[in-house]
Amino acid sequence: MIKVIHRTKHTLLKNVLLFSAIFVPFLFVSGCGDRIEINDLAIVTAAAIDKSDNGQVELAIEIVVPKSIGSSQGARGGDGGQATTVRSKKGDNLSDALSKLQADLPRKVFWGSCKVFIFGEGIAKDGIQDHLDFLVRDPLPRERAYVFVSEGEAKPFIRHEVPIERNPAEMIREITVRGSVIGVTLMELDEMMANEDYSANLPYLTIKEEETSDGTLSELPNINGTAMFRKDKMVGVLTESTTRGLLWLKDRIKEATINMTPENVTGDISMTQIKSKVNLTPKISGGEWIMMIKVKTEGVVVQNSTVLNLDDPKQVKLIEKAFGKQIENRMRKAIEESQGMKVDAAHFGKEFHRKYPKQWKKVKNHWEEEVFPEVKVEFVIDAHIRSRGFVDKSIRERGSGK
Repeated sequence: MIKVIHRTKHTLLKNVLLFSAIFVPFLFVSGCGDRIEINDLAIVTAAAIDKSDNGQVELAIEIVVPKSIGSSQGARGGDGGQATTVRSKKGDNLSDALSKLQADLPRKVFWGSCKVFIFGEGIAKDGIQDHLDFLVRDPLPRERAYVFVSEGEAKPFIRHEVPIERNPAEMIREITVRGSVIGVTLMELDEMMANEDYSANLPYLTIKEEETSDGTLSELPNINGTAMFRKDKMVGVLTESTTRGLLWLKDRIKEATINMTPENVTGDISMTQIKSKVNLTPKISGGEWIMMIKVKTEGVVVQNSTVLNLDDPKQVKLIEKAFGKQIENRMRKAIEESQGMKVDAAHFGKEFHRKYPKQWKKVKNHWEEEVFPEVKVEFVIDAHIRSRGFVDKSIRERGSGK
């Protein structure tokens, strides 16, 4: 009987301790008294940062119109209004401008859905380091949001009505993720600015005009090249075509169609590059800094307006040679323009630093200004045709009866 009582007390004590371990911690867990309902949030989808006439900073934010959420009318709200609206304020810095914006809004600004940050060209040329400091220091802006530089002021780029997508931010972001242009996130830009091996480069936005169904012209945001930075200041722009060469150098090309004319052939051939691998091998020899660029790529023939027979191995080799030469020309042009701007956009410095740390230490303080512009490049291109399509001969060749 004594043993039974002892076990009962032991079991009771064990249950009390178990209860305490499970439920007591909940007494110290904070409640939901400080939560903010979605109905109390001003959801930001894009932000534009411009230089004001009086030297201040102007911050414009694109905010979702609550009554448009869930509407089935595309980019329009349920009452015919816009899906988003734009509000802006000027301040001594971004923090000051944001505080003034917040004071005028009935809802709390929420950055969690902001996918696009755009720097106006004026502020980009003055330097973006201080503004970037605010964006990466504040825990709310998304590190994976994309960053751009606009031609002229940035604010108009988040005000345009756009087809298909619900707002300009979504349209700009979708163009970027396709991989045919330079795409840089907030996190990547911060790494670029903090790195001594190379400078930053950001996609460059312009406005293009397109004819609508009623014959009027519509202005739409368009990524048209790459803004080049030395340290934190914009110093020039690479064209859209040259940007493709830069994407190859960075091994970040996802889609590209190349038109070429093989040597001594009439007509041209269009190929879509479907696979590419680039290796950068630095070399220092006789005082010269040399970058060996090896490219292995494959493509698909999508159009052939020549009389070349793609079933003939010799003629296929001729096309592959032209394919490789086009890629080399684009990469070479990107390097030459980057060297002219003294901006190491292809990150050659990073490769030299890794392989030759002692030599790099001697030149790192004047790498872009003096050494990088004199770096020589050598190419080894291995280009292949993976697919010739459903026919070997072009219509032109079949029509000639050969």
